[in-house]
Amino acid sequence: MLGCAHMPKSTTSVHLGEMGPLGACADFFASLDDAAKRSGARDAGAFRVEGYPYLRVNRLLTSFNAEVADDEKFEAWLDRLQGLDRLGRFHELENLPAEQHALLLQQANGSDLYERIIRCGDLLRSNDFRTTKDRDRLRRTAKAPHEYTLLGRAAGLYPLPSLFVSEGVKKWHERARQSFSNTPPDHLQLNRYVPTPPNVSSVFLDQIIRETKHDSLGIPLFSRKSEDALFDLYAPIWEVETNADYDRIGAPEWTADQSLQVNTNRADTFKLLSYTRFDGRILPQLNYIIWFPSRPKESAIDLVGGLMDGVNYRVTLDSDGRPLMFETVHNCGCYHKYFPTLRIRQRFAPECTEAPLVLQAPVLDPTSERLVISMESGTHYVQHLYTVPRHSQSAEELYNLRDYNDLRSLPIPERGSRSMFGEDGIVPGTERLERFIFWPTGVPDAGAMRQWGRHAVAFIGRRHFDDPYLIQELFALVDSTEADRLSSESTSARNRCKGFAPNQSFSSFDLALALAFSCSKPGLL
Repeated sequence: MLGCAHMPKSTTSVHLGEMGPLGACADFFASLDDAAKRSGARDAGAFRVEGYPYLRVNRLLTSFNAEVADDEKFEAWLDRLQGLDRLGRFHELENLPAEQHALLLQQANGSDLYERIIRCGDLLRSNDFRTTKDRDRLRRTAKAPHEYTLLGRAAGLYPLPSLFVSEGVKKWHERARQSFSNTPPDHLQLNRYVPTPPNVSSVFLDQIIRETKHDSLGIPLFSRKSEDALFDLYAPIWEVETNADYDRIGAPEWTADQSLQVNTNRADTFKLLSYTRFDGRILPQLNYIIWFPSRPKESAIDLVGGLMDGVNYRVTLDSDGRPLMFETVHNCGCYHKYFPTLRIRQRFAPECTEAPLVLQAPVLDPTSERLVISMESGTHYVQHLYTVPRHSQSAEELYNLRDYNDLRSLPIPERGSRSMFGEDGIVPGTERLERFIFWPTGVPDAGAMRQWGRHAVAFIGRRHFDDPYLIQELFALVDSTEADRLSSESTSARNRCKGFAPNQSFSSFDLALALAFSCSKPGLL
């Protein structure tokens, strides 16, 4: 009844079973997939491409399908598809049990498995795209699926739940606006977490932008040094109203008995670079992700409480390296909030979609200030966004920036390693009771913590946090001409409404409020 999240689908090459090097490489990839499947180690960070076991795709690369007809762009696109597969297979190899790893080594005659992944991928690639027809087939095939189950929507009479939520959505937005400010909170029990890396000067920021090149797809190519500098420059100060251990930021880890916990002795923030397509440009997005041990339950029937909680703060940079948009979303895909800068304005939302929750962003000079993200105890709702001088911070705790991909291979004491995320992209054990209410919307396991790239952020219609056109559809540059505005917004509205029920789209929390809380907590709505 509840449906399942998308599971990784093993795929085989057309050369499988052939004699010679091509057949041997196809067999090798099939053996890798078989070992990962039997061990439950398949990685859900990107989607496999049918017929090409050495390629994987995400929503950003899907958006280029119709734009890679010429050789240079096609090869750049292939490089990125292949890079996603290599990264996924690296973590799958890391997470294989020792006996599975040894068996693969034996089959590979002792050669380094990751090096063979690279060599075999390159060999198959050199033979698979010799004609225009071959390339067109990949362009049609390499698509990231949406995060919704049609079975759940069909069985749950999908249009009906929207009848219950309209007023709940409006009132929750009103309350969120009333509780939000760009000034510090009055709470006394506040813990602050301040980043440890050194500051970056404005000259260095200008130098990064000036020296950064782009590939033929238009995607910025930051050096490791430049990428680290940008993440340091925009690293926020986390501020949490702290009443118990569940309000302390920590690092996810596996225990010896393979239970997942958040170690609050390590206040790590996980960084991830993504991209958005806006105004004909491809802009970088800096993601900062934190984890809490839990969202405490208020009662035995609390719909939204449970193991682990977390927040993703994202800043989208304009072409000059300055902020264009700030966003926050919980790691379940819930409570998505937009904080646009003065450079952009909100588009008019069509009736078939929920108006996004747009709140005022403070004016940030990243060279002299840091942004403070202040959260409420227990719920960890972001209620204050304000700036402080970079050099006048009284830190209670320091945090380190870590690669988000570390979470895809976490060590198990004396037993190898395992991904924090299941094969369906969901963090095991973080299920919420709300999933029994939300299944008609088609969102699998609503409320559970998810792997980046697997966040559905609306219950009516389809909306994904990693959609490269998400900001483009909801916001426009302030200097857009009236003609461009009317044309683009009319087209966007028609596209977004096509096939949608004539109702609003909403986040998980909105629907929970309307369907459940209005009954169990009188006066809340």
